[in-house]
Amino acid sequence: MRRSGLLGAASTDVVLLALVLGWVLVSAWLIFAGADEPGRTTVFWAVQFPGDSVFFLSARRLTRHYRGDRKAHRFWRLMAVAAAAFMVADLLRAIEGVVGLESTAPGPVQLTCFSVGQAVFVAALIAYPMVNGDRRRFLLDAVIVFFGVGAIIWFLLTDPRAASANSLDVFSALLIGAEVTLVGFLAVKLVLSGHSPVSLPAATLMISSAIVQMLQTSVLPIYAAPLSDGASLAIQLLPTVLIAAGPRLEVLRVGIEPAPRPPEPGRPYSLLPYAVVAVVQLLLIGTLLVDPVVNLRLWGMVVATALVSTLVVVRQLLSMSDNERLIGQLGRQKEWFGSLVAHSSDMTLVVDDRDVVTYVSPAAERVLGIRPERLVGVKLSQSLHVEDFDRLQVGWAALRAAPGAAWTVQVRLRTAGRGWRWLETINTNLLEVPAIRGIVCNCRDVTDARELQEQLRFQAEHDVLTQLANRRLFTERLAGAGSPVGLLAIDLDGFKPINDTHGHHVGDAVLVAVAERIRRCVRPTDTPARLGGDEFAVLMPGAAAANAERIATRVRAVLAEPIVIGALRLSVGASIGVAVGTGDDPDSLMRQADAAMYRMKRRARFSDATWPAEPATDGV
Repeated sequence: MRRSGLLGAASTDVVLLALVLGWVLVSAWLIFAGADEPGRTTVFWAVQFPGDSVFFLSARRLTRHYRGDRKAHRFWRLMAVAAAAFMVADLLRAIEGVVGLESTAPGPVQLTCFSVGQAVFVAALIAYPMVNGDRRRFLLDAVIVFFGVGAIIWFLLTDPRAASANSLDVFSALLIGAEVTLVGFLAVKLVLSGHSPVSLPAATLMISSAIVQMLQTSVLPIYAAPLSDGASLAIQLLPTVLIAAGPRLEVLRVGIEPAPRPPEPGRPYSLLPYAVVAVVQLLLIGTLLVDPVVNLRLWGMVVATALVSTLVVVRQLLSMSDNERLIGQLGRQKEWFGSLVAHSSDMTLVVDDRDVVTYVSPAAERVLGIRPERLVGVKLSQSLHVEDFDRLQVGWAALRAAPGAAWTVQVRLRTAGRGWRWLETINTNLLEVPAIRGIVCNCRDVTDARELQEQLRFQAEHDVLTQLANRRLFTERLAGAGSPVGLLAIDLDGFKPINDTHGHHVGDAVLVAVAERIRRCVRPTDTPARLGGDEFAVLMPGAAAANAERIATRVRAVLAEPIVIGALRLSVGASIGVAVGTGDDPDSLMRQADAAMYRMKRRARFSDATWPAEPATDGV
């Protein structure tokens, strides 16, 4: 989902607009209306109830949405319980104000409800399993942050200016600040750990609520901030708006993108523990600079610094142990993978964007008879058959334009003996992968299968006896010959008496000799064929009538010469019909050639009687 789509939905959402507008109007009233207490504080608590209601209703809606996801369903159900606790706390304080029991200090009932809500918050965040996180380091981080916040609390409690503040106010404010800080930390860890039930924009609003709450509850009660009571209350309203806007924004997101979001890769490290150590150490330095006397405040900061530093060292040792274990696993995997590659019958190449080979697997020596290092650094075209070069380049041009795409093709590569091997290559574009930066070619030797396929295709398209094209291949080529095209229809004269008199083996030898003589008479682009029995044909693409007649005369002359078969000297003739036309109507062209051939037979001056066999004196 695009962030712009969610932003557009949020900018037009009535609930979010009402939250923002309500906070602006109520804040303006609190700051500028000059209302007296306890009315102003009563209004402050009363207006928080609608914000809590938005939080509760949004959490309930998300609970129903994630009914099929047990983990996310439990998370938002706990969020709804926390929102309900906040609703009860704020509603009770508003009722206290209405009946005249209001005070500006947080009461024990509200503090209890708010603490329950925060505890449920923490439980929801801790209970949700992390996909990409290490739970031991996660818990250590939580403890480090807890002690860091404790150090901040100690620093504030032991500040001389805190002595003038109400002790209950200070303690409750700092406790709330610690809880809110921990909630913010857990939310950050949850979002960054992988598959999260809350998106980053929604979590940002909720974390911002925690930060604002911590600042206004931890600092204002101790340090005399130059803010009016109305401005202070306006700031305290902001966390309610933010924490209600977060779940509402998540409702809008699932409305735009209802399908579950895929897990996002988390960072392999976290800077948060080290940031906590830095803050605690800065507080210790600040304590020494302000009051170098050894007192309770200094001892507390020293203990906090030692604890936090020790926990960070423990965390670092765990990370080093995990790294050592991972390095061992990587070494074993590398050895396992190297063994697989070394003994694989398939060859793997990596070719960069300049067609230069950057990697060759050891199988190259078995497949091509060439050591892998001899192929690295040379262009693939130097080993590629010239007839396959253009086809491969065209395919790779399209492949380079589609990162991650794959393309399968069969090409010929030169072997060490200067021969050729057919390889079926699966080419995958990994040019954008930093560790590879090339096209990966997985090559399988298919030479034997290719030769068998070619042999079967040849047998299916050629006459077994004469090795000329058969009727099927001849018809296919005639249909695609275009225009003009010449056609010879050849029928042997006197072949049947030879076959009957001397046997089929002599007849077969005569047919083979005839086929060879026809093959010698035609052009390389022509297709001589045996259509069956003693019927032959020649297809001549692009031949005009004069060219066709010239080839027919040549064929007629060579077939009139005697054929020597062992001790026999046999003579056969041929009636040849010539037709010139277009391959668009092959049947019509064949009929024209056959008709011309039969006219030649009728005009022939020799009979169909058996030609006398003569002793062989020379061969043709």
